[in-house]
Amino acid sequence: MSKSERLELSFSRALSDLIPTLKDPRIPLVVTVERVHLSKDGKTAKVLVSTLEPQDEEDMLAALNRSAGYLQRQISEYLQTRFTPKLSFHTDIFEVLS
Repeated sequence: MSKSERLELSFSRALSDLIPTLKDPRIPLVVTVERVHLSKDGKTAKVLVSTLEPQDEEDMLAALNRSAGYLQRQISEYLQTRFTPKLSFHTDIFEVLS
């Protein structure tokens, strides 16, 4: 397993633990982090998320993208990393892989 794959897995686990702690009512109770894709330079991370209520996806994405800075700081403390990539949240796999 490469270093970037290990980092992607670590970010995925950290986000899975941190997202339920957000107090935004637009975020459903069940949000699944499907995949994290780091850019080659490690400066950005696209996060693929899903929920059981597809009608709530638009509001959920808006809330998660608004909370991205907070989540970056929390991940930095959680994983004790010096640098944390900029997060963007998506529900479409094709947006993540492009």
